[in-house]
Amino acid sequence: MRLPFGRRLSLAALAAIMLITFSVGVTAASSRHQQLQRAREATAKFRDIDRAADKGYGLPPAGPLHECISSLDGTGAMGFHYINGSLLDDKVQVRKPEALVYAPNRNGKLRLVALEYVVFADAWTSDEPPMMFGEMFMFTPAPNRYEIPAFWSLHVWLYKHNPAGRFEPFNRRVSCHCT
Repeated sequence: MRLPFGRRLSLAALAAIMLITFSVGVTAASSRHQQLQRAREATAKFRDIDRAADKGYGLPPAGPLHECISSLDGTGAMGFHYINGSLLDDKVQVRKPEALVYAPNRNGKLRLVALEYVVFADAWTSDEPPMMFGEMFMFTPAPNRYEIPAFWSLHVWLYKHNPAGRFEPFNRRVSCHCT
């Protein structure tokens, strides 16, 4: 049985749309993978916390960001945020995260677990939220528990698996205690 021309045309159009959608999805996934790979290449050296310090990363001198950050509901932690103040500007760059996130292992030694990209709200001039890796940054208004101005942020669990998702802020597999 041969389908009517209009029906064949509709099926061909549907197939074309599905193929384009698949291609766009593959391209987006490929782009995300490439960006994650560039971030890893740029930050792998910071597994050595002394190398991070040599490049300007460090704990803030005081305040909540000087401490290990745990979730308020006990569902995990982020860790210690080593911040590079010279990168806190109006840009977000894959190879230059504003913060490196470290968590203690069972011996108490700090281990690189994640990256955090940050831009302060008053520096961000676009009407659209910042995006990276195909993910929208999370907005944190002021006042906040970190005692800093309103900001946009994106965590990337590049060095430790996060069961909640690679871009979620807290990780239940991270503790502020030696684990």
